[in-house]
Amino acid sequence: MLKALLSPSSRYYIRVNTLKSTRDEVLESLLKEGIKAFKSKILPEAICVPIRGPFKIRLHKKIVVVDKFTAESVLLGADVYIPGVLKAHNVKEGDLVSIVSPEGYLVAEGIALISSKEMREKSHGIAVKVTNSKYRAPKVRELYTFKKGLIYDQSLPAMITSRVLEPKPGELIVDMCAAPGGKTTHIAQLTKNKSNIIAVDRSKNKIKRLIENCERLGVTCVKTLVYDSRYLSKELGKNVADKVLLDPPCTALGVRPKIYENKKCKDILATAAYQRQLLKEATKITRKGGVIVYSTCTLSVEENEMNILYAINKLGLKLLKQSITVGMPSSLILPELHLTYVQRFLPHIHETPGYFIAKLLKP
Repeated sequence: MLKALLSPSSRYYIRVNTLKSTRDEVLESLLKEGIKAFKSKILPEAICVPIRGPFKIRLHKKIVVVDKFTAESVLLGADVYIPGVLKAHNVKEGDLVSIVSPEGYLVAEGIALISSKEMREKSHGIAVKVTNSKYRAPKVRELYTFKKGLIYDQSLPAMITSRVLEPKPGELIVDMCAAPGGKTTHIAQLTKNKSNIIAVDRSKNKIKRLIENCERLGVTCVKTLVYDSRYLSKELGKNVADKVLLDPPCTALGVRPKIYENKKCKDILATAAYQRQLLKEATKITRKGGVIVYSTCTLSVEENEMNILYAINKLGLKLLKQSITVGMPSSLILPELHLTYVQRFLPHIHETPGYFIAKLLKP
């Protein structure tokens, strides 16, 4: 499983925005832009593009060192943006450069668009145009189809999460950690803009990005709130939401491709404790008979199964069977937990990021 995290999934998933188009229309539009995508057999709004590679990367005399997050994006063909540059020495505009991670892992090569001096002095813009990366995925956000709001790049498990929530028109739905809005806009799409969604994030900049995504996708039923969701009941009140989506900050141990990982046990435990605060607050704002869907993109038991046991044993929630099951139940991994209704996505089995989904009822 850990070895699978070092490489990307074999398929890059994209969600068709059915508020503006159909899957067949989007496939045709992408084909005109040189992207041959395929229909998913799992979700009617999902399409995918094969990821190619690995390719051989040349080592040039000039090197640009980028941060871990940037390196993992560049590994798939993304360009290098200035904020991601950690170090560049004696690089001139037009130079051929190699792009490496902080640990020296070679991820791509490209052409410097600015000098190393400008990389240090400027705060935004592209530093290196990538010409050859170890793996190649479509640069979705550069496509006209994306800019028109017809698609949103989103992993298959993330799409399944919104489906598991089973949102309906007229419901009050709270997305507690909503930015940048992938699941928020999917929920709006599934309800044809006829639900009432409150999208919460404590970062003003992230909420700004979420609003931009809503505008691009034609989503009109979302109200945003800049707030710390650990105290959300003070703002919204108790027993108000029909459904709550909680995709909390996590250690992201399931994200792939992963250049390296430096998370420690104490990081996992601290994050799990933070997530339990959010689960407690989710329980407060959900009405009796309401539903909470909890998801993460991490692999640790502490952040996943143990938190669901906390929700059941300490918060009085009840585990529900999910409407769509693609991952495997945790009972196959940890029989003592008896959590047959939750689903885990394992990179080496499901060809997805590592992911976890649970659906809970407030009796």
